[in-house]
Amino acid sequence: QPEDKETIQQIYQAVVGPHAEQDEARWDRLIQRGGMVVAMEEGRVIGFGAIDVDAIEQLQWLYLLPQHQGAGVGSEILQRLESIGWEAGLEALRVHSAPGAVNFYRRHGYRLIESAAQTGHDHEGVEMVKEHRQERDERLY
Repeated sequence: QPEDKETIQQIYQAVVGPHAEQDEARWDRLIQRGGMVVAMEEGRVIGFGAIDVDAIEQLQWLYLLPQHQGAGVGSEILQRLESIGWEAGLEALRVHSAPGAVNFYRRHGYRLIESAAQTGHDHEGVEMVKEHRQERDERLY
């Protein structure tokens, strides 16, 4: 919800640091388009993720307060973001993962993107992708 934006931005800044980008228009657009997912505990936002189905790297953010990491909350946020992407008709989801999150994404089916296919970034990280595999109906008629 729009009223969660300030708390989401505080979490982002707490995790990323003082150099965290705060593009207000981008935040507002993702919230308005339903691309922002938040995790709450006892009425407080404890983490968030965002997806922009029109971007080259669709998974924009996935951050949790440090004391809530490792409890499955990030996996739940990621699954919801993936659902939004698949429902929008995407064939694959890309993410620029922080080095410390690579194993998290690998556990969820993401693989490293070959160097030649990377878009390039001005900060440390690894580009990863997950293809959407439609479940085939194996029943015989």
